[in-house]
Amino acid sequence: MRIFLLFLAVLLNFCSLGQAEEVKGNSCVNCHSDMWDEIKGSVHSQQGIFCNKCHGGDPTQADKDLAKAPGTGFIGVPDKKQTMELCGTCHSDVSIMNFYGTRTDQLAQYKTSHHGKKLLEEGNAKVAVCSDCHGYHEVLKVSDPNSSVYPSNLPKTCAKCHGNEKLMHSFNLPSDVFDKYKNSVHGKALFEKGDTAAANCASCHGSHGAVPPGFREVGATCGKCHINEKAHFQESVHASISDREKFSECVSCHSNHDIQPVSIALYDQACSKCHTPESDAFKQGRQIKTILQKAEDDLAETRALVKQAGIEGFFIEEEEALLEEAKSKDLEMQPLQHKLIYNELASLSTASDAKIKEIKTSIEGKRAGLKWRKVGLIVLWIFILIMVWALNSEYKKIMAEEKTKQKNGK
Repeated sequence: MRIFLLFLAVLLNFCSLGQAEEVKGNSCVNCHSDMWDEIKGSVHSQQGIFCNKCHGGDPTQADKDLAKAPGTGFIGVPDKKQTMELCGTCHSDVSIMNFYGTRTDQLAQYKTSHHGKKLLEEGNAKVAVCSDCHGYHEVLKVSDPNSSVYPSNLPKTCAKCHGNEKLMHSFNLPSDVFDKYKNSVHGKALFEKGDTAAANCASCHGSHGAVPPGFREVGATCGKCHINEKAHFQESVHASISDREKFSECVSCHSNHDIQPVSIALYDQACSKCHTPESDAFKQGRQIKTILQKAEDDLAETRALVKQAGIEGFFIEEEEALLEEAKSKDLEMQPLQHKLIYNELASLSTASDAKIKEIKTSIEGKRAGLKWRKVGLIVLWIFILIMVWALNSEYKKIMAEEKTKQKNGK
């Protein structure tokens, strides 16, 4: 028992020495041990950046009054503006951040953002600053999945403010943005499929320079990912209207935060916002919808046909290759429809139809060949049965004659 107690005492002493070494020269920990637990795992502590870098004071002084004495630069809890400036002291200094390969324009960007302008120009302290998004003491690398600004966590971080109905009401902004986003095609890709490349808040609004895209910026924002759609849109009749700020490019048809998977039904919903059913523009939209619907239906039907042919036992490698070619034509039609030129879509549809026809002809030929082989097989079995019957009859005849001879011989 004495040996065990001695061992326990040595172990506790060793642990306390480790802790003392860990916080050596930092008297802040004596009172703020709970905060120290948060700081220990942060990206800052890993680089030797501790309390006094942000809060000022003299951490080498054991006496609390001396640690916070005038001349030590003690700040205590910084306000919003001070927080921004403190973070910017290091993060806008090229000589400091160059070692880490980190950008140094975040502070400059923040000052151009809606958040920054509200804080600096209007003195509104309700807006977000660095610590509202990245955290205070427990700041982690952006690439850390536990970070509050990691792609899959970022929408929830933004929602802490933008989902606060009372706070958003004071800025005349909606508070249902996150609810819309999580049910959108982007939100489902991020949260359900774990696709961190899916668009999140910062993808469209920016991070430090966060602003809502205006008429002229919407297309450029969406076009960062949807390159072909953007290029074809620029050649459409809608582009000139957008230039006059009467048509908000992508948002006009697809909305913004609650974007749903692309569907041909969008032609019924979106076109009618601006065009009456009697207008030429609406009729042109119906034509485009019809050709897209036909291409989609034909491809689905042919895919099922090829699959069934495989189940029936046919070799379908050639048909699968042709199906991929037809599918590629249909995929080209998706971004091309933004150009709103029927003839160009019809050209792709014709090319796809040719491949589909070739597939159907090939499978019909294989099925016809199998039909005749089955007929031939039936004929062969009939022939075999007749031959078996004939041979059996002849055998019985021979055996009967042999028995007669044996009987007469006796």
